[in-house]
Amino acid sequence: MNFYILKKKNFSLLMTGKLLSLVGTEMQSFALSLYVLKITGSATKFASVLAVTIIPQIVLGPFAGVLVDWFNRKKMIIYLDLLNGLILLPYVYIYYAYSSISLTSIYILVIMLAIISVFYNPALNTIIPTIIEKDYLVDANGINSLIMNIGNIIAPLIAGVLFGFYGLSIILIINAFSFIMSAVCEMFLNIPTTNQKPESISLKVFFNDFLEGLKFIKNKDILLVIIILGALVNFAYSPIFSVGITYISKQILKVTDYQYGILQSFFIISMMFAPFFCSSVSKKLTLGKILFFDIFINSILIAIMALFVDLRLIWGNFSSFISLLIIGFMIQLITGIGNIALSTMIQKEIPLNLLGRINSVISMGLMIAVPLGQIVFGVLFDKLSADICLIISAFILFISILLLRKKLTSY
Repeated sequence: MNFYILKKKNFSLLMTGKLLSLVGTEMQSFALSLYVLKITGSATKFASVLAVTIIPQIVLGPFAGVLVDWFNRKKMIIYLDLLNGLILLPYVYIYYAYSSISLTSIYILVIMLAIISVFYNPALNTIIPTIIEKDYLVDANGINSLIMNIGNIIAPLIAGVLFGFYGLSIILIINAFSFIMSAVCEMFLNIPTTNQKPESISLKVFFNDFLEGLKFIKNKDILLVIIILGALVNFAYSPIFSVGITYISKQILKVTDYQYGILQSFFIISMMFAPFFCSSVSKKLTLGKILFFDIFINSILIAIMALFVDLRLIWGNFSSFISLLIIGFMIQLITGIGNIALSTMIQKEIPLNLLGRINSVISMGLMIAVPLGQIVFGVLFDKLSADICLIISAFILFISILLLRKKLTSY
């Protein structure tokens, strides 16, 4: 992976700001889950809040993309980071004044931050292809992925220690500060202007621009393939790691909490290796072929995982757990490579002035499939044996990638 692009002032500032806000946000998410568990004794209540936060992304996402294309993206991310910080400050005061925060207040906080992220994330994601040349996009997306994974690893570790010693207040202060520092980094960005704000703003103009994005997707075969394939993959693949692995580990293999923690850590670490492999692989294969092999190989690995779940009856639960850990590591590594290739494909195919709205539409299409898949496979894991559920997932992935192979590998 070419780390030379970190010497570019714009990119290094963007990544620094992103890491600061990511670590703060993940620390808060981790601490809030512990806090809600402490005051209610129910992890389900906080899980329901996390589920609710996906609604703003689905409802507002496509429309937020139009606004991202209209307005100055640098100013947008600065103002939104500052707004995030300002929203948190009253919560710091409330906690200091009353030594607690009500569950309703936490719901409101999480939902407000989720609404802001609907506008912030597409604005931030459209900046990378604006400041990085196309030849370096794979490396830029790889570094972006690496930084996100580093943040996801260190945030719970820091939050766990600080929450244990100082409680929730210090986490809220750090997160507010992280948003403000992120905004400061973004103030020094020099971003070429690509936004095209209309002379007059009206609902008619808004929907015309929104429809322009849909029309572009309709006329671009590779984007249609990405949406269709991505939705199928999210439906069949995402539930395996969000529902299936947990069910198999805890209910079937009866692993300890410590072993389960090791399993999850291995999955995160595997994603950190992905950028290095993707940079090398992209020099030998086209992005479309990388995505094809990503899904093709993962479908086979999930089928093999089903076999090892069955073999627990012969060689015991611990051996099956080790097999699950190794195969899961490989699947997550390959998935990380595919995600970087996918991001780069989208960035290369979409004009910068349309990137916000089209990215948002694609994200919405892929996101809707996730909860649907979780519901369907949640029922399947209750009704069928785990190995059959894994085979169903592998079959859907295998058939999907074979049907779309020609269009994807021709890219």
